[in-house]
Amino acid sequence: MTLRMDTVAAELPGLIARHEETRAAAGAAIEGARSALREWSDDPVAASARIEQALGGQAVPYALAEDDPAATCPAPAPGPVTVVGVDGSSITPDRFSTVRCYAINIGHALLPYGVAVEPSLDAIAEVGLDGDLLEGSGDMRQAPRGLATRLLRDVRELERGVELAVPAASAGPAVLLLDGTLLPWDLHTRQASDEALAPYRRRTIDALDRIRDCGEPLSMGAYISASAAREVVAALEVLAPPPPSAPPLTDGDVFRGLLSPGERSAIFHSRSSRRGSVESLLPGHDVALFYLRVADDIARVELPAWAATPIQVDRLHATLVDQCERCEGYPRALQEAHEQAVISAGDREQFERLLDRLAGDAGIRAPLNGKQQSKRRRSI
Repeated sequence: MTLRMDTVAAELPGLIARHEETRAAAGAAIEGARSALREWSDDPVAASARIEQALGGQAVPYALAEDDPAATCPAPAPGPVTVVGVDGSSITPDRFSTVRCYAINIGHALLPYGVAVEPSLDAIAEVGLDGDLLEGSGDMRQAPRGLATRLLRDVRELERGVELAVPAASAGPAVLLLDGTLLPWDLHTRQASDEALAPYRRRTIDALDRIRDCGEPLSMGAYISASAAREVVAALEVLAPPPPSAPPLTDGDVFRGLLSPGERSAIFHSRSSRRGSVESLLPGHDVALFYLRVADDIARVELPAWAATPIQVDRLHATLVDQCERCEGYPRALQEAHEQAVISAGDREQFERLLDRLAGDAGIRAPLNGKQQSKRRRSI
């Protein structure tokens, strides 16, 4: 059965009309949020105290500003720098496979600009059995499909970044860029035992410690394009509750009209009981963040609080703007790393065929289940 386009086409005009109504209501809510931001800016100490009193200790994420929350900062001029981008892809163990195993592909781009460092574009791959991922976990079977693969991929991305960025920083200023959030949120989950998660936490801490030990020559940021986060909005709603009819806003909705292309917001610190729980697992590695406007995109940039010195933030800011100008609105190093890391549909099919053939050569056969049989032969 294909999509009934005649039915869809008849519904679309009404859908667009309702969308326009939502946009109008959102516009009024955005103005209210910006008014609250100015109130916060006029008396940061008192406003932050109100926000903390209302939201402190709750699971709802919110943000507190380091200085003036309404401040905007133009991009500094870029200087000599080595940019390291890291990204990863993975194949999750398939319960229908002859051999349940995973594959991880970590791509990187090392791009020097005015620094005596050799450029590099490459990827490293690794495979392992499903049981290796949460070894020793009494509740491995209850963990959601793909959890452990994501954990390992996130940790290996960070470790690969360290392997490349730390030596680069010894030759001159460097910036390490990750795609997505800075901290692996799966490190704080009830769906796997502490025993099983402990190795991933330890490896994450070790990698972050090595980056911090480099000091100011190395900047670090995790880049989230078109972020839907709303920590700043949650704080603003304490100061000025939105109209009941207003749709939920994101931080990007608020900052889009405040930031000019290339400008960043003030530095914020994300707060919530869950955020605190994650950070408590990684002592000394609290998260700071700012928003960056790139054309019409409002990107969220997360960085370790210890990497939020003026020198490190200015280098990160300048580098991100320069990188985005080189790649139509997205950091060039991350785009190149993604191209190295991506596992295509053809790659996945080839991996499965190779696995089946080698397993068959070893005399291993998996019973054909009903779902697979129905896909091979359909009848009415």
